[in-house]
Amino acid sequence: MKTVSLYISATPWNFLNSFAFAANRAEETSYLMYVDFPEGEDNIYLQALDKMEKDSPFVKAWCFHGKYKGAWKKWRNRLQEIQQIKQIVAELEPDQVFVGSDRRIEFQCAMTEAVKHKPDVKGIYLDEGLFSYTCRKRSQTWRDRVLDSWLKRLMYPVDWKHPSTIGASDWISEGWVLKPEEVCKILRARIVLKLLPRRYYWSPALEGLKKNLLTATELTQLEQGFDDLVILPHPSQFTVDLQNKVQHTIRTLHRTGRVIRVKRHPRDETKTQFQELPKHIPLELLLPFLDFKTLISAPSTAALTSQLLKPDVKVVPL
Repeated sequence: MKTVSLYISATPWNFLNSFAFAANRAEETSYLMYVDFPEGEDNIYLQALDKMEKDSPFVKAWCFHGKYKGAWKKWRNRLQEIQQIKQIVAELEPDQVFVGSDRRIEFQCAMTEAVKHKPDVKGIYLDEGLFSYTCRKRSQTWRDRVLDSWLKRLMYPVDWKHPSTIGASDWISEGWVLKPEEVCKILRARIVLKLLPRRYYWSPALEGLKKNLLTATELTQLEQGFDDLVILPHPSQFTVDLQNKVQHTIRTLHRTGRVIRVKRHPRDETKTQFQELPKHIPLELLLPFLDFKTLISAPSTAALTSQLLKPDVKVVPL
């Protein structure tokens, strides 16, 4: 019988890792849950999977929201969704469950259910990005270790296992990361680490995903190489000083004849005079298809992700 794998994603980066990993393990039967997705928004990632049909690495995918306005509504609706997740897990009886953050209540509830059917089910960590290499210090506080854990067990049907950092809960036995040698000490001491090959991010399956996420015009734009990628921060962090710095940097580069592309944050409604990458698609999902030499960015998760996937790219901080 084929190994049954369940992937739980909550961010575009989680989704990319899950897709790339599942696509390179065709001998397994894979399923995807995208959790904590904003209510009322179309899930473009699952829509793309639907368009791929049999070329998708996932037999089936589900979307759960988690993000609701109001504490009571959030708890009530999330509880309903968790019951659905438990039912799906009971039907799938997965051999392994992959996740980017084992602090997700959906993952912990899924594992709580999964061990009832297969006591030896494996929890597997896929590189979360930032916290893989810096550790989540807040996880070591009394509030997180004691109070938050007690509340989780009180409010949800879960055998909550507190992670001392992301990926370090007792549910997780191994982790796949892009830079094992740089993983933070706590995580390194807790689980078996394996190298997540970068070649996983350049596969025919990902080409199919790209074609179903982007328009024909956007695809043409991506095929054009460029020299420098400028990442603009979230509007709330885009101060006047930073705006002036960005404009000066871009003008200087432009005068030297370098080809520039700008990536705005999805919530940024301003426009620039330079060619932009598709705004509605997170940079993480575009990176495997981009060819550039220099990254110019303020410190951000997007910048870190770029360095993880493209270690040869020169990074210039703003």
